[in-house]
Amino acid sequence: MKTYESSTATLRALLEHPSVQRDAVERTFDALADANADARELDEAVRSGMDVALGVDASPDDEDEIKAELAALEAEAKAEARIKDDTQQPVPMMAATRRESVSDAAQQSLEQISNTQDLADAPEHRRPEQALAE
Repeated sequence: MKTYESSTATLRALLEHPSVQRDAVERTFDALADANADARELDEAVRSGMDVALGVDASPDDEDEIKAELAALEAEAKAEARIKDDTQQPVPMMAATRRESVSDAAQQSLEQISNTQDLADAPEHRRPEQALAE
């Protein structure tokens, strides 16, 4: 019986220590839960980084987002290329309907310019001061 009494006294002395009080134990377990949550987040980040690096296990949502972003980037690049081409190329005087007729349209535009110059040189299209000078 003395052993039971001694054990009970020892157990009560241990339980009265501040580090094993209910509040201290709850704080300890809360801190442990927070540390485990941080460890899980870190583990998930490392695993997803490895999956990305290896190119496996990408979720469909991520793939859809990546495809949409790629399509947007491609469209933007095409638009910039069109703008760049439009600013570098002269505007044709006559619109061509087919690719082969572009050179024909250019030739016709040159002919129109030369015809306009020929008309300006004709006597009936001269300005009065030019006619008097002759």
